[in-house]
Amino acid sequence: MERYSRQINMPQIGPEGQKRLAEASALVVGAGGLGSALLFCLAGAGVGRIGVADFDTISKSNLNRQFLHTTDGIGEDKLDSALTRLKAFNPTLCYEPHHCRIDDNNAAALIADYDIVVAAVDNITAREELNQACVKLGKPFVNGGVNGMFGTLQIIEPGKTACLTCLYGENPKVPPASSFAPVVSTISSLMAQSALLLMLGLQNPLPNMLLYFDGERMTFERISISRSPSCPICGGLGA
Repeated sequence: MERYSRQINMPQIGPEGQKRLAEASALVVGAGGLGSALLFCLAGAGVGRIGVADFDTISKSNLNRQFLHTTDGIGEDKLDSALTRLKAFNPTLCYEPHHCRIDDNNAAALIADYDIVVAAVDNITAREELNQACVKLGKPFVNGGVNGMFGTLQIIEPGKTACLTCLYGENPKVPPASSFAPVVSTISSLMAQSALLLMLGLQNPLPNMLLYFDGERMTFERISISRSPSCPICGGLGA
């Protein structure tokens, strides 16, 4: 247990908490910018089974923020690159590759065998598919997003909190893609922290809230979210 000794010393974890992490499973959808720090944090903490889903290849424009990958890997599959780095970092864990694009035909089957789902994707369509599948199956869902100097984080517990559609509606506007590495890594690490808190059985720190990060002003803001009884995804669930 030497690898995890510094966190086992924490009162929030201890030997029992470390055992919980070793027995836990998480599916991370996306092995790019948000997936980079996130996956290293989950592997470093000792989450026993980590699924990684991605279908993309590495491009030069990824490398300002996607620390899982290197210049030598340009053109390779992100999934293969990510698993190679993670296995070198912590070879004691079980890593499960899923080379696929998330859609309404595979989302539910993909997440069914995991305790928690984390969306480290760069498009609203994949987030919506994961949100719907997680609500349907009652899976906790951590969603993070970045736009330039700004980032957001939401922790969704079906039947308890507002879902993604409650927040954004059915046809959300999509801003042009822009990413700054420190902001991406900040949100990515907070996503890992959120997932680990839930896997440890600790309280959701953001119930019905959106955490908003302004990287230019270095400020955080908690924004209240209301569950919508007319939400087409979770309306009335758990009421």
